[in-house]
Amino acid sequence: MKVRYIELEGTPEELDASELARSLIAAVGGSPSNTRALVEDQAGQVMPATWRLGQAVPGVADEGQTQVTALLARNPAAEHFVAFLHEACSWENVEVFGVKRRHANPNDPLDYSAYLRLRKVGSPFGGFAYVWAETGRINLRLNYDMEPTLRNLAPDAFAVHTGHREYRVSIDITDKDPLRQALVLARKAYDRT
Repeated sequence: MKVRYIELEGTPEELDASELARSLIAAVGGSPSNTRALVEDQAGQVMPATWRLGQAVPGVADEGQTQVTALLARNPAAEHFVAFLHEACSWENVEVFGVKRRHANPNDPLDYSAYLRLRKVGSPFGGFAYVWAETGRINLRLNYDMEPTLRNLAPDAFAVHTGHREYRVSIDITDKDPLRQALVLARKAYDRT
């Protein structure tokens, strides 16, 4: 059995336009359309879901890359979670932060070992989403009291009845359908912050 592995680096547009990339893919018996997984965002646009361990996690500061990558190694839907971060970080003024622990010294780095905070920089409301790389859970700054409203927006989401009153909706990203729903909900939370 022969295994051929080719890694090409570039934007999807650059790779699609590259004659070298096309010839390499053709040489191993593939075609550009079947060499990468694709995920649709909430607007129906296609974005790559080809993240692999060892690649940079979108939006995460250098100081948190190692910790977040280790968490993603335990997540069976890591590429979908990374696709969520990729899309959310493309929105205006969105940044990903670790957490400043309660008893941390002022010069201590942020902690990336549990969850991340997605924040619209400049907003007085703080984070619009808390995300767990290990499980793919997204907890959003939305307060939907009525289950039917939430079910219409995102059937895989669920109401949370504990914790901060502003963060009452969660969804677990396990594949592309919950990913699409998570992006719709995250955009609503982003727009409200």
